[in-house]
Amino acid sequence: MEEGYVGINSVPTRVISMGGWIVGQPIKKKHLIIVIPGNPGLIGYYEHFMRSLYDELLGEYVIWGLGHAGHDFPSNVTMPSVNDKPELFTLDGQVNHKIDFVDTYVPAGVNLHFIGHSIGAKICVELVKRYRSKHNAAAYLLFPTLERMAQTPSGRKLWPILGPLRKVVVFAASLLYRLPESWLAPVVEWAMRSKGSHLAIESSTSSGSAPSAVHVNVRTTMRLLHPQALERSLFMAHDELKVVGELNADDIRLHSDRLVLYFGTKDHWCPMEYCQNLQRQVPEARAIVCPHGFEHAFVLQSSQQMATIVSGWIKDLS
Repeated sequence: MEEGYVGINSVPTRVISMGGWIVGQPIKKKHLIIVIPGNPGLIGYYEHFMRSLYDELLGEYVIWGLGHAGHDFPSNVTMPSVNDKPELFTLDGQVNHKIDFVDTYVPAGVNLHFIGHSIGAKICVELVKRYRSKHNAAAYLLFPTLERMAQTPSGRKLWPILGPLRKVVVFAASLLYRLPESWLAPVVEWAMRSKGSHLAIESSTSSGSAPSAVHVNVRTTMRLLHPQALERSLFMAHDELKVVGELNADDIRLHSDRLVLYFGTKDHWCPMEYCQNLQRQVPEARAIVCPHGFEHAFVLQSSQQMATIVSGWIKDLS
């Protein structure tokens, strides 16, 4: 695994790669997988999933994970602010951010496979529309938030803190962020483990010199507590709830042969009625209902299992 930051639209952006870095090492494989996160858009949450997927595919595919603009950044770097450059951090801004990345770093002749989680799934639909012809693009949409986000149980719950209260949340995070790492890390780990016992299982199954899933997720969450990172994540979430309205069934229908959609049975960001709505409007869509009870935030509990499932889809569409 390699990781680092690249500049996209004057925003340093974190990238994780498996099988070859994005510059200086020409892609020797025919297929490239790009992982697009949900929100928060810190690609570190997907590290264990990417490692597992790389192993499942026997190292025959290059995998790049691309964080969202402004959600993770190197220390001592001046970043454009939400107030000065809001267009960089909206949902449309994040779509343009991914387009600029692909246009800059993906060479001609490479087949693209996008994996989009949550709001990353909506971004990936836009990427398939743009790159289907040029890069034979396909996308695998995990727990996709494609419609009426503000009307979902999680959207209604989150909305109040995305307005005036957002500054209070960011301020509280800034106080936590100032705590010594030796104090903060155990608190974050306890909070994350309390979400489910599977975290301990993923921790125990880490192999070789790779850090455990729990360690990586704790480290990533501590980065999210940086007040500027959290502010941009909440700003994007506020925009998502405003702009993600009715399902764009036409786009799903037009590219249904290049899309796989995976819905959870207890997903408060995408209730089962949304899956049924898609199946009703686009019966030809490959919409799969998760039989395993995975949570929306699968990267916290089910990365290995999800990687096994996704690897099969990628082989089918390669």
